[in-house]
Amino acid sequence: MTIPKVNKKVYFISIKNIKLQKVVVIKKMTEELEKAGLYIDDIYRLRVQDPAISNETNELRDECLEYANKLQDFKKYAEEFHKIVSSFSKDVEKAKLRAIGSQNLLKTIAKERQAEQQVYQSKIHEKNIELERLRNEYQYLQRVESEQQEIVNNYLLNQ
Repeated sequence: MTIPKVNKKVYFISIKNIKLQKVVVIKKMTEELEKAGLYIDDIYRLRVQDPAISNETNELRDECLEYANKLQDFKKYAEEFHKIVSSFSKDVEKAKLRAIGSQNLLKTIAKERQAEQQVYQSKIHEKNIELERLRNEYQYLQRVESEQQEIVNNYLLNQ
């Protein structure tokens, strides 16, 4: 097959005209399809939905995915925070129980010392009573001795 000899300018213009005619035909087809509720997108695919709405839908989907990812991150951070706070509260609870135990121990020791002090006070009181009794007995015995000494002296003088 041979190509007939054609002037280059004419050939170029006719190619341009063909391209323009294609564009016009595509536009007319697009308009007719849009009337029927069908649309052609940027990559010349036939769609049932308007490309602008489709783009908005895609953008909304991307924003939703981004929001979901951020929500997952937030959930992860919240769980980590909860673990840290729980651990901290357990440590605080342990320290609180230790402090309560120490307080109870100190109270017990104080009560024991008070009871011990009462025992010693009681013993001191008993010893003081015994001391007083022994002093009285000593005084009594000294009187008895002096009386006996007098009796002995009188007896020796009388003899």
